[in-house]
Amino acid sequence: MLTSVTVNSLPQLVAPKSKYSKISPDSDNVLRIFLIQTALGLFNTSGGYKANYYFLSSLAKRGHICRSIVLCWENDLLAAGVDYTEERVCFGDESNEVCVYRFVWGNVEIIGLELERYLKIFPRSSLSKPLKNVEDRLERWLEDKETAAEYDAYRRFIMKELTSFRTTHFIFNDSVSLKIASALPPTITRVFICHACEHLSFGPYGGVPGFGSTSSQTELQWLKEIEGVWAVSNAIKDYIKAYGKELRATHLPLHPAIFGEPPFKRYHNFDSPYVLAINPGSVKGYVIFKELAEKMSDVSFAAVKSWSLSEYQLDELGKVPNIKIMPMFKNMDELWPLAKVLLVPSIWYEAFGLVVVEAMLRGIPVICSDVGGLTEAKCGVKFGTIHVNVISGERETDQDVIEKMGIYKVPPQNIEPWVQTLRSLLNDRDTYEQISQECRDKSIKYIQSIDSKVYEKWLSDLRRYSVQIGSQSIVVPGFLS
Repeated sequence: MLTSVTVNSLPQLVAPKSKYSKISPDSDNVLRIFLIQTALGLFNTSGGYKANYYFLSSLAKRGHICRSIVLCWENDLLAAGVDYTEERVCFGDESNEVCVYRFVWGNVEIIGLELERYLKIFPRSSLSKPLKNVEDRLERWLEDKETAAEYDAYRRFIMKELTSFRTTHFIFNDSVSLKIASALPPTITRVFICHACEHLSFGPYGGVPGFGSTSSQTELQWLKEIEGVWAVSNAIKDYIKAYGKELRATHLPLHPAIFGEPPFKRYHNFDSPYVLAINPGSVKGYVIFKELAEKMSDVSFAAVKSWSLSEYQLDELGKVPNIKIMPMFKNMDELWPLAKVLLVPSIWYEAFGLVVVEAMLRGIPVICSDVGGLTEAKCGVKFGTIHVNVISGERETDQDVIEKMGIYKVPPQNIEPWVQTLRSLLNDRDTYEQISQECRDKSIKYIQSIDSKVYEKWLSDLRRYSVQIGSQSIVVPGFLS
């Protein structure tokens, strides 16, 4: 049925107007992109989710046709202010029924799967709550060692959607979609977009519960057979090169539309109240953040809640008198005025660090660790990049520790460089303003250096190549890497 709701558009979620001319809908160059989002909620704040959305929205503004699977609540649709249709689909037996919402959001056609019911059918692990039986069953299904009616039904659902949409490009980052892609005809170009090492099945961070991958070698073989593997940073590309056994990947940066449309608001936040960390759970530097706040009791800190913080960690941070716990902000422009400095003390192999660039564009100094793609996200700003002992990938076995701190073993850290670097900003206005301006200048230069036409060109080249050789059923792994 068609349900009308009050329009309440959210302009911060709409991609900026393209500076390139729009493609004619009758053109042979029109791409029909179908992308699977695996994050939870229409308003999810994760960098990968936002990057995917803005990428699609920008291409749609250029005249391409984009459709996306999104896991969402019905209340998300009401908040977005969209008209939508509703239907019900069974994944497996009749009790596995899910509401499917269809609507358009930011020029992107959305197929929304109702989140609560979806997670009852397809339970999901997290870093602090791994579901071994679920992960093992998924791996057996992927390898055709066990049947699973719900996964088979989901696969048929996606295949039907891909066909009816006349998909030219199927983009995804999870193992279920990878299995679906492995059986697609050569008329559909398949692209695995990697926003985290944990999305992969190999290397020290491969197959971690909660990221949609397993440790099955079958996944690696499928990756070698598809047309494109998109690494969102050089750090991810280097990881794939090191552990992917000749798997090749193409580095394309996050689409510049994700940063919004210039001019970016300039903040002068030396007198703002908080040293801010967003989502400072175990892998995001909980140990560093908490100890830093305890050592600098005269400084006000703030922690913004998000997915990596366990209940234990939230409770422990709440006991520190100079730490304020904040909810996640849908509109980050409400948060930035409060931030004197942004801390990003991650100790896992970060793919990039979207929030680093977002803060620097607004003149907010960033102190971050030197792991993974964070050094790329600093846009050439040397100040405030601190060495940490990176997570090795070794897994924790004590269930109590896992519940509190997650499945990775957390190495000890040296807090002193963080204290010294932060003090140098907090105590000297001239130093603060100098670093603030450098952050803004270099991040703006970085955004300006990204050619937004490169995404269309790469996808079009992949398609031309796959169509040319499709009749021969030949695929050259990592073409155009």
